[in-house]
Amino acid sequence: MRKTAMLIVVIGVGAQIALAQNKPPATLDIYFIDTEGGQATLFVTPGGETLLFDTGTGGDNNRDADRITAIVKDVAVEQQLDQVIVSHYHGDHVGNAAELSRRFPIRHFWDHGGWTVEGQTNRRAAFDTYMSIRGTANVTVPKPGAKIPIAGLEVTFISSAGEVITGPVAGLPGAGEPNPLCRDFMPRVQDATPENAVTLGAMIRYGNFRMLDLSDLVWNNEKALVCPRNLLGTVDVYHTSRHGTDLAGSPAMVHAIHPRVAIMNNGAMKGGTKGTFEIVRSSPGFQDFWQLHYSEAVSKEINSPEAFIATMESAPGHKGYYLKLSARTDGSFTMTNERNGFTKDYPAARIAAPASR
Repeated sequence: MRKTAMLIVVIGVGAQIALAQNKPPATLDIYFIDTEGGQATLFVTPGGETLLFDTGTGGDNNRDADRITAIVKDVAVEQQLDQVIVSHYHGDHVGNAAELSRRFPIRHFWDHGGWTVEGQTNRRAAFDTYMSIRGTANVTVPKPGAKIPIAGLEVTFISSAGEVITGPVAGLPGAGEPNPLCRDFMPRVQDATPENAVTLGAMIRYGNFRMLDLSDLVWNNEKALVCPRNLLGTVDVYHTSRHGTDLAGSPAMVHAIHPRVAIMNNGAMKGGTKGTFEIVRSSPGFQDFWQLHYSEAVSKEINSPEAFIATMESAPGHKGYYLKLSARTDGSFTMTNERNGFTKDYPAARIAAPASR
């Protein structure tokens, strides 16, 4: 009798543990995590798989690693990361790859290769930390056009190791059409951070929902993606490049992809520049600009309304909030601001017309 009773207790505890596990979402849920101007975007699919696009900035008492960890524990069905993209080796993107690998099993990494084009000690620190665990990890170096195998989700690499796709992304509205905006494209002098030019950028598709994330791909390198033909087509959401600085996101590219919504992974004093706001907001059919941080680089009038900004504070020790996007296969989606609970629904889009002037 005692053994039977003990068995019942054990089974009961096991059932409680099973019930405590997170359930997969009914939508594709995307969490844009505030890493103070870095990048860390967590995808959770209805099939329960996870993809983390970049890992935020390392150090600072594990600030970003703790923020990422808290969200993974709250929403991941299994306490692991199935896929992790390391877009390039600047500290605000690769900074927590090694630390997160100590906290969670990581099934697969995607990066541009075991090398960096920047040799300065301060630039190499995060790269060297990642290299300490890369040798024993499961890593793929994708070519442009390669896809990550995730059920129900299509993640296509647009750029990698200094190369970009040479043909249109299949199935996207407007992909492959001539781009008349190219006649006004003006190259810019880029800053001395060559790692940005070799970054991994991706197009994310969930049914009819489309999001472009080029990470830190630079202004001049974007041109080949949209000129003379727009190889990207049109999208619902544009995750602003270079944290919303004027060194990426030309009108020829942004206006051609025709986003309805932009999400900016800026910090209080990083990104969020006036030119980016102007270019994105002047894109045909554009609706709303969501920010991970209030930008102190511009005036209050240029910032989005506070309801659309995740984190308002900049003083040390403040809490960083996330923005959540819940996408449905018909192309509709909902945005939610963790800080204030503000939500906005976006219906499925009509097929956008080609950019013109």
